[in-house]
Amino acid sequence: MAAIVRNVVNWSAQHGSRDRGTTGQLSPSHQVQQRSDMCEVCGKKPKFVERGQKHPYCSRTCAGKAQPSSPPSSGGGSRKAQNSPMSMPLTVNTTTSPTAASKTCLLAGCHYDAVFQGFCDPEHAMEAVKMGHVEGCDMCRDQPVSVNARPSRGSSARKLCIGCDRALRGGAQLKELGSKDSKFQEVRKHFIAEWNARNEGLPTVDKVFQVIVPREQLSRYSAYRKNLTNPREIRTYHASLMLCDLGSKGPFLCERKGCGICSVVRSSFKTFAFEEDYEQGRFGPGIYTFVNPKLADTEATTSSTSPYRVMVACDVLVDAGQEIPAEDSVFVASSEAINAAYVVMYSM
Repeated sequence: MAAIVRNVVNWSAQHGSRDRGTTGQLSPSHQVQQRSDMCEVCGKKPKFVERGQKHPYCSRTCAGKAQPSSPPSSGGGSRKAQNSPMSMPLTVNTTTSPTAASKTCLLAGCHYDAVFQGFCDPEHAMEAVKMGHVEGCDMCRDQPVSVNARPSRGSSARKLCIGCDRALRGGAQLKELGSKDSKFQEVRKHFIAEWNARNEGLPTVDKVFQVIVPREQLSRYSAYRKNLTNPREIRTYHASLMLCDLGSKGPFLCERKGCGICSVVRSSFKTFAFEEDYEQGRFGPGIYTFVNPKLADTEATTSSTSPYRVMVACDVLVDAGQEIPAEDSVFVASSEAINAAYVVMYSM
């Protein structure tokens, strides 16, 4: 909480001292900027700021009132850009390349933070590619080029987006499951059954994404299993801070270092939110998950416009003789003992 307060105070102090002249009055341009810092729904309260990240709404209440973005059209771009207080025609800011570090979305007229390949989200990234303002990935053709992949023997180099490059390198990927898919039903049944163990109000499982675990991690997991005298695999749940709209606009993992959900899925639990190497708990540094998703939900924090709460369903290896607490966390000391199996998106 102290870190959040410091971020808000620092942001206010920096902007306040910079925007006022010698008379102490705000210039017209800064008055416009000040209005743009207000909630885009109620327009009465400042936009919510957490760890330096400014969100479009002042609270979850206003975020819930916001209308979902409509698909981009040929005549005017996405609704999010049109509703921006400082909206402009949708063109790409050509002064910055998609691969360069950028604080705001490269699509001109959008003042959201750039957290996805130089853009605020996959929708604006695809819009830029469709308009021909940035080069598209040689594989998916939808996302901007971010990586010049090394050529394999007998082939030429390919220009890839971050997601396709990660897939080729064996990085973790997400695959959305249909509601009628047997795996979806299996995940939902287990999630609800364990949640209901305490006879409390049940959530609605809205979406399930299967995690395609990298081959290297599967090998480490298999090796760890062999080192256990009598191994047993159990299903547990892990929740954390989520700073992106994961699942709202496709199976894309964000690149934000502070996004705990994307960090653990992307790194196979080698990295946590804000690049921490482990979690702290009563058993020391390591990885803490819960058999009961209701308990894991207490660790879930969502700071985005997503309508969902999110947690990771995990496969964890323990010794058969190890006692598994129903009302406490399950601890493992190494990422080799745990795999991210599914990302569950639910609502209350």
